[in-house]
Amino acid sequence: MSSTVGEQRSTLHGPGPIIMNRISVVVFLVSFTVGHAGDWPQFRGPSGTGVAQDGSIPLEWSKDKRLAWKTAIPGVGWSQPVTFGSLVFVTSALSDKPQRPPDYESGTSDPYTLSGAKAPAPQLIIHWKVFTLDLQNGAIQWERSAASGKPKYPVHPSNTYASETPAVDARGVYAWFGAPGIIVAFDHAGQRLWQRQLGVFRQQNKVGTASSLRLFEGLIYLQCFNEEQAVLFCLDAKDGQEKWRLARQTAGTAWNTPLIWRNARRTEFVVCAQKLMTSHDPLTGNEYWRASGPDMPVIPSLSADAKHLYFGYRSPTAGGPLFALNAGARGDQGLSQGDRTFLTQAWKAPDAAPGMPSPLAISGCVYVLNGNVLSCLDAATGKEHYKTRLPGFRTVVASPIACGDRILILDESGHAVVLQAGPKFQILGQSRLEDRFWASPASANGTLLLRGLQCLYCIRN
Repeated sequence: MSSTVGEQRSTLHGPGPIIMNRISVVVFLVSFTVGHAGDWPQFRGPSGTGVAQDGSIPLEWSKDKRLAWKTAIPGVGWSQPVTFGSLVFVTSALSDKPQRPPDYESGTSDPYTLSGAKAPAPQLIIHWKVFTLDLQNGAIQWERSAASGKPKYPVHPSNTYASETPAVDARGVYAWFGAPGIIVAFDHAGQRLWQRQLGVFRQQNKVGTASSLRLFEGLIYLQCFNEEQAVLFCLDAKDGQEKWRLARQTAGTAWNTPLIWRNARRTEFVVCAQKLMTSHDPLTGNEYWRASGPDMPVIPSLSADAKHLYFGYRSPTAGGPLFALNAGARGDQGLSQGDRTFLTQAWKAPDAAPGMPSPLAISGCVYVLNGNVLSCLDAATGKEHYKTRLPGFRTVVASPIACGDRILILDESGHAVVLQAGPKFQILGQSRLEDRFWASPASANGTLLLRGLQCLYCIRN
């Protein structure tokens, strides 16, 4: 899905650097998460990497076993649920003619997918909404409308008009809907705090939008990469005012979500699209380093641990390598012409790039999914520990998560497997729920949350 893009340069706009003392590496490592312990406050959890020290993943569940509650969410959406304390927040797109997304195989074979230029925008009114539920019993506490109207562009048959995951902190919940181009903030009681209109833009192949918000130190980060522009926004969570903005010279669509990378050297805001990856000081937007050359991931998000950043690009017809970059880079990390390596590259694993799910790094290993095939690589060397087809699985779209030493992988048809983290393939438990699952799981305050096409499910030990 990537298009050829020349080298891009980022330009700093807005009010300039925020006047703030540098935060020490020690503080960065201590404040590794967003929100309270046990919360799942943003896409891919407290660290943004799918890994949480607090949390619980039961070994087995079903409709009759460990299912605490299930709640039908009006409308459709692939956004992940997020939590703060006793509240669950999720977004959805409602209309009088709901368009239920099909499975991956049916969606990619749809005639409009094969001829995206001919796909029309649906002629219906959509209401983009935020829902809040009680984590204990699943009761909907309130729902609020962010925007209403006819969408300007269509989406991929398997996508939705509410695929961007919101973010939440003690002040409120922040929801970005790319189709109407609006970001809105509500407090925990449902009172609107502020909103900003950022524009509606054409996406590559009319796939629609999906990039989620990031939250750090009271700031909201939003990637708006499309066929008309490529802009990064940093907004104050208190009032939505712009702190800084970065505009790349070349446009290009990306559906992944940027990463706040808390590593052993510093905290970085890392973003990638097409053939360019850049790292920035999250408080000022000033650039630390850039890497260009190969195709960069535009669907799976980046993953990381304290030492390395992991990423790779896989096209619809061919694989690609998985890269690991060392922390602490400065300046241009572009590929050398001879051995095709980045300047601070730790290793490169051939044909190990992920499919749609984002990689997961835990317990000295990196886990990569493509279709229903799982690969486990050594995080220090890139050596493959194992590669296996998950039993009974169809396509995996949701990104895996890990809590403690357990890893959860969920396929689109509701098959779930819990693995022991480590270099050996060890299944601890298998489960099944009848629904379609594209949203990534969330683990919060002793519960597991799975957002399906029909319902939001809560599982407890």
